[in-house]
Amino acid sequence: MSNRLKVLIVDDDAVSRTVLKTMIHWENAGFYIMEDAHNGNHAVQLIEKETPDIVITDINMPGLNGIGLIEHLEKNFPQISIIALSAYDDFDYVRQSMKNGAMDYVLKHRLDAPFLLNILNTARSSIHSYRNERDRQSDIDKELTTSKAVLRQTFIRKLLEGGLSDVEEVTGRVRALDMKLDTENLMVTIAEIDDFRLLEEKFSSQEVDVVLHTFMEISKEILKDWEKSVIVHMAKGKFAMIFSLGPLKSTMYIYNTMYTILNRMRSEIKKHLNITVCFGVSKVCTELTKLPQAYNYAETLLRDKFYKGKNSIFIESTPHKKEESFFCLDIKDEKAIYAALKNQDDKEVKSRLDDIFGKISSMRLGSKSTQMICAELINIVNKICKDTGIEITKLYTAEDIPYNLIQKYETLMDIKAWVVNLYDKLISMLKLMKLESGLSNITKKAVEYIHRNYSSDFSLKDVADFAGASSSYISRLFKEECGIGFAEYLNHVRVEQAKQCIENGELKLKEIVSSVGFNNYNYFFKVFREVTGMTPLEYEQSCRK
Repeated sequence: MSNRLKVLIVDDDAVSRTVLKTMIHWENAGFYIMEDAHNGNHAVQLIEKETPDIVITDINMPGLNGIGLIEHLEKNFPQISIIALSAYDDFDYVRQSMKNGAMDYVLKHRLDAPFLLNILNTARSSIHSYRNERDRQSDIDKELTTSKAVLRQTFIRKLLEGGLSDVEEVTGRVRALDMKLDTENLMVTIAEIDDFRLLEEKFSSQEVDVVLHTFMEISKEILKDWEKSVIVHMAKGKFAMIFSLGPLKSTMYIYNTMYTILNRMRSEIKKHLNITVCFGVSKVCTELTKLPQAYNYAETLLRDKFYKGKNSIFIESTPHKKEESFFCLDIKDEKAIYAALKNQDDKEVKSRLDDIFGKISSMRLGSKSTQMICAELINIVNKICKDTGIEITKLYTAEDIPYNLIQKYETLMDIKAWVVNLYDKLISMLKLMKLESGLSNITKKAVEYIHRNYSSDFSLKDVADFAGASSSYISRLFKEECGIGFAEYLNHVRVEQAKQCIENGELKLKEIVSSVGFNNYNYFFKVFREVTGMTPLEYEQSCRK
């Protein structure tokens, strides 16, 4: 029925309505009668509930007559095709009905089935032509809207990147593109999605596009609170916003207002997309052609993210020291770290790393210099592994080469956390090697059994049977040689394995519990905190920072 055209019959004479309804087989002809009305007022009520495609109306009716109904429809429902009927061959009626929008005027006594079908088919052609033209115009309007939006985005990018300098040209383009921007008192803000490179690795290109589109839509909705502003996607994970400030107020007022709207944007993006974003806000720009300088200033502020962390708003600049062109570890530092690792001196290693990263921060070294220092720290780890026979693959759980991995982190805190975690794992392995080197054959067998079967549920008796000794003897010997009890050692091994699983991020916490041999989540939670000083969730969050 959806392809059939809807017809409304309007006539004050019930017999005439019945004759018209039975004159042809409406549905076979591609039409159906949706309703019939007894006068013009009744017809208006029905049309307001459901719009017909065709109205066949009598001219002479009490109340609102056919001429009045045709006028109403032409004014309010121009898409409806109208056929006027009358029992009188009155030229004035013909003239008025045709003038007001009727497509045909038919005398009732001349109306028969073929004549009616012919008129209806003519109406159908007219309706289809109207719809085709309407759809074509709609497509044109959409295309023009889309084209203008693309032109706006291209223009803003070119303007911010310094590709336009003529004031008259820039002002003319702003007007031509119907952009809501003033020509003076402007401010540029750059929004940068945190860890965008990691986001691209985690999701497909289509999923990333959805994130970017949603980011843009959320931002546009919030920017409606600012009377005049525009936003454009500049590059991977980076957006630029231009705000017209209007009559200038105090700097404090402008920054407070800007902070409020950006903080709301940051909050909504975190809530809906579960990602964080940093903002760099320029100083007030006096004219359109100076926007590139304002954009560069906002970009400079964003560099503070490397030192101050993610999910931040950077508004006021602080004096920056010039970045060193070259920096490397002192040979004394390298020897001291190497010696501390060999001695499994956790405190000394941590102190040395704190000093190195503190120096990077105080000197405000850039990411390139920092990566160079980290590469030297990785080299120390690799040398220790080579000298002690530790397999390097046991240290690096990610698929990436470690030198490439550190380039993906955007903040000094993230880079330091990765390096410190690497050194922690190395020290744990070195301690285990030292422990095993001084063990008796029986205890070595016990340790071997634990490392092979930590993911299973076994008892001290199972270990004793494997080692060829009694449970009581194994328990006493194990504590004497290892310095800790059998159960405590087993828990440490399981927690270390759990830490590696958490770092990999492939399993959920509840899955990790059983995969490393714990039968009870609460007990796992308790043991994990005793061994590491933090809960599994806190450790997971520290790995994701």
